[in-house]
Amino acid sequence: MVDILCDVGYTAWSNNALRAMKTLLHCSLALMLLAGVAASQAKFYNYYKEGLRYMEEKDWQRAITELRSAASLEFEDSDQKRIYGTRFIEYFPHREMGRAYYNLGEVENARKELELSYAYETDDETRRLLEMVRGGKPLATTPKPAAKPPSTSAKKPIETSPTSLPAGALTYDPSRVTQVGTRLALAVLPFTAKQEAEQLGEIATDKMVTQLVNLRRFKVIERAALEKILKEQQFQTSFMVDEQTAIKVGKVAGADAIVLGSINLVDGMTKVNARVIDTETSEAIVAKAEQVEGSQIADIERTVEHVAISIYNELPLVEGYVVSIEADQVYIDLGTSKGIRKGSKCVVFREGDKIKHPVTGEILGSKVSKLGELVVVDAQPKLATAKIVAREQDFKVGDKVVVK
Repeated sequence: MVDILCDVGYTAWSNNALRAMKTLLHCSLALMLLAGVAASQAKFYNYYKEGLRYMEEKDWQRAITELRSAASLEFEDSDQKRIYGTRFIEYFPHREMGRAYYNLGEVENARKELELSYAYETDDETRRLLEMVRGGKPLATTPKPAAKPPSTSAKKPIETSPTSLPAGALTYDPSRVTQVGTRLALAVLPFTAKQEAEQLGEIATDKMVTQLVNLRRFKVIERAALEKILKEQQFQTSFMVDEQTAIKVGKVAGADAIVLGSINLVDGMTKVNARVIDTETSEAIVAKAEQVEGSQIADIERTVEHVAISIYNELPLVEGYVVSIEADQVYIDLGTSKGIRKGSKCVVFREGDKIKHPVTGEILGSKVSKLGELVVVDAQPKLATAKIVAREQDFKVGDKVVVK
């Protein structure tokens, strides 16, 4: 009898313990899910905050890069945007992009961004900026709907093309490819140069940074951030460091790749070399070189521009699909024919609801959810094999992929 009671008591205790364990597991999973959602929600805010910092510094190009990264994840301007829990912020990426474009002299781009912002949120500051962009013409109290019915055909989001570049020099337009979060982050280390070309090295470095920023293809880490890291790591502030140290600096700065360059005077010619090196694998993914006769600064700057454009063209932005998944490997329908190579970094995402202009009804694009990141380990003409380097949600066949 005692044995029976003991068995019953043990069974009841086991059932209770099992239920408690299940409850704890469910709570843990719920907390993990909420943490993941909160982290996802906070990412757009991090880009937005960084964009505002660049706005304060009047670094308009970098500000646009960060603000567009924020808008790719949370599109609508709002005076009450939740970032996590019960915390809300004022969120105006389109308004601030409009302000940045205006300061760059790109009035039409500024107008488009400001009108979109005002359509979502009739903010007084946006109204003031719009009136300024429109040459002092006052706005109506509320935006007027378009006279014609909304279009039902899908259109790409309002974007811009790179400016101040040689005609026909570029092989693709970043604005025509879906952006999901940030683009490929590059850190440009100062060009090495022998003593007689030391001044040219500084000029080449500055021109490379400026040109890569103007291309609006990359997120270019500012030099001040690199100098700070060198100081913190107790490296030479002159940047004259070896390749492995440069890679380490780039990695600490959050760069996907670094640009290492050199400039040399040989037999009356100035030679400019640049390599793009992956900070994870330490492999060179692009290597370009050009030369010009003499050492005139204007000619050298043009040569550096050409090298920067060559780097841009060697790292194309293309979109494709996940076609197969095996363990930690993903197969995508992009290959060498599209410029994909070993080391290419990609973002996996899923499209959601269409984003319609709140006034005209025009389809501006789709909401996107970032699922994770890949790096290509093998590429054939029409197929690439990639390994998963970050996973935020499960992938499935049919999800979309865009080069970072």
